[in-house]
Amino acid sequence: MAREGIGLRVAQWRDIAGLTQQQLADAVGVSRPYITMLENGRRSVDKRTLLDGLARALGVSITDLTGQPYPPVTRADLETYRVVPQVRAALDEDDNGPVQARPLDQLEVAADRAMAARMACDMEALGRHLPALLAETRTLWFDNGDRTAGALLVKAAVTGSLALKAAGWIDLGIRLSDLADTVAAALGDPVCIAAAQFAVAQCALSTTARKRSARLAKSGAEDLDRLTRTKLPPAMLNDVLAWMGVLHLHAALSDAALSGGDPDGHLAAASAAARHVTGDPWRMEFSNANVATWAVGIALENGQPERAPELARLVDPNQLRTKQRRSRLYLDTGRALFVAGDSEAAVRALLAADHAAPGDLRSRATAVEIVAQMVRDAPQRGGSEQLRDLAVRVGVDPLAPGDAR
Repeated sequence: MAREGIGLRVAQWRDIAGLTQQQLADAVGVSRPYITMLENGRRSVDKRTLLDGLARALGVSITDLTGQPYPPVTRADLETYRVVPQVRAALDEDDNGPVQARPLDQLEVAADRAMAARMACDMEALGRHLPALLAETRTLWFDNGDRTAGALLVKAAVTGSLALKAAGWIDLGIRLSDLADTVAAALGDPVCIAAAQFAVAQCALSTTARKRSARLAKSGAEDLDRLTRTKLPPAMLNDVLAWMGVLHLHAALSDAALSGGDPDGHLAAASAAARHVTGDPWRMEFSNANVATWAVGIALENGQPERAPELARLVDPNQLRTKQRRSRLYLDTGRALFVAGDSEAAVRALLAADHAAPGDLRSRATAVEIVAQMVRDAPQRGGSEQLRDLAVRVGVDPLAPGDAR
């Protein structure tokens, strides 16, 4: 099943809403010709702020415009679909029989494997570990008040939220992040609270709640910064610094999406924290290479796409340990090259993203939108052999007509 461009969905929702192109353009803050080109497939939605503005003006959700979650067309896609009902069942305790929880040491291993599976973009492995982990830690926490189980439940919920939100299941991502937030608050553990805040902020940014997203990340980073000024055990200080840095990264991205604030200041704070973090707390790969990877995407959101390829060249992909981070670096590089008008280089970067994490690119609305636009803009039908290959990989019809309607 070929995936439609956002422009076609904008036209469909605008017709339903009874808005003219001029009325929609005025509400979003763009020109009527821009809306015309968007709906006709001659422009793409390549910025979060524009997608948010269109969704707000039309009174719909972002997923109404992106079409996510995408129907499965490959075995890898199907693995994600299989995880979703299992996770929902794990959260709906009234619909299940008694849960027999494993010993805590086994649950700790399962939590680590679930977090590693997310960063490896391995939905099959995530499906083997996450649903049971959620059900068992949920039982131990809510029935027995076991604090270790509660902390593992936060890890499981944060992991599931980040993985499923990225695949387009934003409603389930929100539900999991809210669960993590509730449990973390009851535990009173600052690291768990920070992790949950990050998941909630990520989900908020995936809707149209950009201000809430920025506020959560900034307040969380400030709370942890104050905590670093107290005497903490070394292991806890390491985790606190890691999550403080991660929240600064999200604050930088949120500020960039809001076209305000201090994204460079937050990036600098994250970089400073990364210099003192050892190991890989919560399998988040918080490192200087990862900070530099975030900087590429932040430049795109900050209206500086010309900086993104330069920033990407400063990152050594070999220093990124996980498939998820390498894929993200190449994806954002491809987005920047597309905006710069270098479609051939954009195709190569996006193919590199798919090679880094096979199948992950298919779930990314930004990648699907860009590839569909390059196919429509290609001088010959279907474009180059590389572009046709990329189109098939992300579920776009390489022989689609030039106009969306």
